[in-house]
Parts: sequence; structure tokens; C-alpha cells
Amino acid sequence: MSVEAGLPALALIFLLGMRHGLEPDHLAAVDGLTLRSQAAAPRWTPWMGALFALGHGVTVLAIVAVAAVASQQFSPSETVFGWLEWLPIALLLLIAALNARSLLAGAQLAQVRGWLLPRWLRGASGPLAAILVGMLFALVVDTALQAAAWGYAAVALGGMQPALLTGLVFAVGMGVTDTFDGWVTAKVMRTGQIDLVRAFRRRLGWPIVAICVAMAACMAAGKLDPAWSLPESWTAALGAAMVLLMAALYGWTLLGLRRVRA
Repeated sequence: MSVEAGLPALALIFLLGMRHGLEPDHLAAVDGLTLRSQAAAPRWTPWMGALFALGHGVTVLAIVAVAAVASQQFSPSETVFGWLEWLPIALLLLIAALNARSLLAGAQLAQVRGWLLPRWLRGASGPLAAILVGMLFALVVDTALQAAAWGYAAVALGGMQPALLTGLVFAVGMGVTDTFDGWVTAKVMRTGQIDLVRAFRRRLGWPIVAICVAMAACMAAGKLDPAWSLPESWTAALGAAMVLLMAALYGWTLLGLRRVRA
């Protein structure tokens, strides 16, 4: 498979990576790391999202590579893959439900994957902590499964190079979102305006609930009947609309920051 022939698929994977970076658990993790680093490592505070994405992306690439190598040796049964594909759907719905409950109660974003972190790492701060948290988040079932499936599929289409390119494009898309989120979050938190921080997370939280539910519904519909699967062009359009919506929300928040300073 040439790069030119796979450009539409790579563009879609890039958008999926950006959407992955907007998952509530990612945002909650970046928020926590940014807040804790304000006192412990202030010069690294705006880069917590980027460092988290670095650890996450490196692990995703490692999983893709391992899956690609393994796929050359043996092939898991379709039944096993069929059941495992329901796990990301269940996790998306769980994240949406917990996030909605948290937002209705006036709290910030719910964090599901954070429960799986070692206790000593939950309160850690600084660049190394951000990288480690990002790496551990990538080992949770939905991300690991997605990366493994891409590695398997990409090798089937052309070898190790497409597999690694797929993982890299996904990681870069996710890195763009997490880096920008960490930068905006740091700017918001520096103001000390708690109400502004809460409003920022409410505005960002509810669209993410809708995204999680919509993605889960689309995935479930495609699983139940392939005829219900959205065409790639529709999926790409939805991804682009999501990116524009998130950019508008971040822009609105930055405009609010300028008004506060004025």
C-alpha cells in the first residue's frame, strides 16, 4: 500500500487521533498534571499535555509494532476479535455516563482510567510523571485493542511500514489535541479564576459526552449490521466538525481570559 493511496485513510486516522485526545479521561489527566505541576514544576506546566501525549504515543507505536510482528506468526480467531470489539463501545458509554453525572453535580471531568494508576502516580507531577501516566493510559483495553487491530490490519495491507505509519499518524493527531489542551488549561489556571475554569470544563464536557455516545452508537450499529456503518466520508466529516467545535470552545475560553485580564 503506497502512502498516496492511503492518504484518505491516514487523514481519517489523524482525526480519530484528535478525537482520542479529547476523551474525558485524557482531559482529566492533563488537568490534574497541569494543576499539580504549577507548584512543583511551573516551567513545565504548559507542556503537561504534550508530555502526556508523548508517553501515550510511544506506547501506542510499541503496541502497533508488537501486533504487526505477532500477526505475521499467528492470527487470532474472528470470534475473539468480535467480542473484544464490544469493549471500547462499553467503555465509551461508561465514560459518557460518569462524565455526565460529574458535570450535573457541578464537578469537573470524570476520570475512569485514573482508577487503574498506581496510587503513588495519581498525585505525581512533573515531566516524568506526565510521560508515565500517558504510557499507562495507553495500556487500557480500548486504546491497546485499537492499536493492536491497526497493526494487524496494516501488516495485512502491506507490511510493517504501513503499520508504523498508521500508529504514528494517530499519535500525532492525539498529540495536537492534548498539547493544545494542556496549554489552554495552564493559561486558565494561572488566572486563579475558579469560575472560569469550571465554565471551561462544562463547555468542553457536554460536547464530549455527546461525542462518546455518538461514537459508541456508530460502532455498535456497525457491529450489529454492516449496512448501518457510516461511510468513511461521513466519519471524516463528523471528525472535522468535532475539531471545529472544540477549536471554537477553546477560542471562546481564550477570549474570556482576555476579558478577565482587561
